Amino acid sequence: MWKQLGFPLNEATAVKIDSNSITSFWVTPPSLMNTCIENIRHYLHAQPELSNQEKHTAAFIVNCLQESGAKRIITGLGGYGVAGVFSGRETGTRVMLRAELDALPISERGEEREWCSQNEHVAHSCGHDGHMAILLGIAKRLACTPPTRGEVVLLFQPAEEIGTGASAVINSEKFDTSLYPDVAYALHNQPGRPFGEISIREGAFACASRGMIVRLYGRCSHAAHPEQGLSPVRTMRHLLEELEQLPQRLFPSEDLRLVTVVHAQLGEVRFGTTPGEAVIMVTLRTATDALMQPLVEAAREAIERMTQETGLIYDIEFQDVFTAVFNDEQATKDVIHCAQKCGKMLSLLQAPNRWSEDFGVYSAVCRCAMFLLGAGEATSVLHDSAYDFPDALIEHGVEMFWALLNEQRLFDN
Repeated sequence: MWKQLGFPLNEATAVKIDSNSITSFWVTPPSLMNTCIENIRHYLHAQPELSNQEKHTAAFIVNCLQESGAKRIITGLGGYGVAGVFSGRETGTRVMLRAELDALPISERGEEREWCSQNEHVAHSCGHDGHMAILLGIAKRLACTPPTRGEVVLLFQPAEEIGTGASAVINSEKFDTSLYPDVAYALHNQPGRPFGEISIREGAFACASRGMIVRLYGRCSHAAHPEQGLSPVRTMRHLLEELEQLPQRLFPSEDLRLVTVVHAQLGEVRFGTTPGEAVIMVTLRTATDALMQPLVEAAREAIERMTQETGLIYDIEFQDVFTAVFNDEQATKDVIHCAQKCGKMLSLLQAPNRWSEDFGVYSAVCRCAMFLLGAGEATSVLHDSAYDFPDALIEHGVEMFWALLNEQRLFDN
């Protein structure tokens, strides 16, 4: 498949983006080493691609890693994932820094910006363009100051937004022991928090979540004879109420458990026909992975009980499954120490973030820590169509990641 797409199979060779295949306010992709990092972000922002479709973004990243002198470049990690490896002369710690390649299916508001999305109904409204720019800023520094010992792995991961990217990378044959890090760090920008603030907590950092789709099947009838059909309307109404109340009916827990109805559909738009089918979509969310399974089982039991009472048939599908992000004790201490050393505002979170992230998957192979980088209290919220990653925030992220590399003693000075 990769040959058909014109993408390298193993170690990268020169990769050129076909500028005719995408709309760009640059005729050719910018040079990493000859372009300010803010304009690199603008280029990425203008060319967003959805999960598992990040072909051009990945190719641009490969060019940047080549230019910065990465010793190895591995492509095809879990799809379009790319890793650049910068190696020291001596043995030492292997540190992985992760950013995300993908954007969201959102129509951007921001036509006044030269770098507004050029791809219809696709936008970097979660700030992944900024996260990539931060890692490329690290690549620029490594080009001038390579590690003396150990290795730095810059991982650009696909498909974070749908929760499958990290698992796909881990399960890729190309993600072998030569890439397994000793420790991995990631950040996420966070509007609503003070600009440049570092926020973190040990243990549970971001919630586990999954999308649950419940389909109910009955039987349609003429609207003049509803008694001849089997309508799911009453079951649907009761389920909507019961599913949202499930966390309160389970065993007591101080940790978050939440069920949120996000969509419901009943029948067809026809005045002459009673509904025969219904769809309910909910998001299940828990502070830890251990709390998720009891919530899933309780939802299944409620659906089974109600459909048996009414004679309906049902099926259940899960999408966007995220495990919880769990921060390692020592890796968390490293982030706290570096934030203090860099003179950053520091906030120790009292509870896990309610949103989900698939970075937690990497805990299966190494110690991990994720932290928040405050994007400003007046900045548009994440996933808002007007959101644009603040350029001035890039240097804050680069400074923190560089400090973390120094914390692992990869450099002489």
